[in-house]
Amino acid sequence: MRTPGKRMGLCGLLTPLVAFSAIAISIALSPWFSWARNALSDLGALNSPVWPIFNTGLVMAGLLASRFSYGILRGAEGGLEKAGSVLLLAGSVSLALIGLLPEDTGLPHFLVSVAFFFLTPLGFLILGLRDLRGPNRAYSALMVIFSLASLTTWASWACFRPPVGIAVPELIAALLSSASLVLLTSKALRGTGA
Repeated sequence: MRTPGKRMGLCGLLTPLVAFSAIAISIALSPWFSWARNALSDLGALNSPVWPIFNTGLVMAGLLASRFSYGILRGAEGGLEKAGSVLLLAGSVSLALIGLLPEDTGLPHFLVSVAFFFLTPLGFLILGLRDLRGPNRAYSALMVIFSLASLTTWASWACFRPPVGIAVPELIAALLSSASLVLLTSKALRGTGA
């Protein structure tokens, strides 16, 4: 993989900052929001007073992530790295589409949400597995662990249905994917490959 430029790396690092800032501000301005009952997407529904903040934040974060992912894809070497990069790019585009297709759109919103929460950790998992024997295997091992934990979060939710709103697994999965993104960005900027 070619070492990415600083602008691309900045896009990777800004992605979680923009997304979680929009989410935190939206929750802070929404006293009705409940971790026991709501999904994060309820904040972006068109009947929510904070929908412009929430949806704009996700669109911006998705565009930043897409720019970073596209850069990773352009520098990818080998089929496995390209496959992981394509999945990561698809997940990044899905994040932007979550903001463009709020939950009021029904099925389209559901599909892009599932795509984001499934494709993103899967892309990180493939990229992490690819370089477990590389010079910076600690980064890769952590990416694999975070990706598996993100996917396991959803499997656990589906199996056990804990008495909390779906916003809880959404937040956990998003935090784990963001940790993988920061690791991949740091690793790429060091020029050690993905």
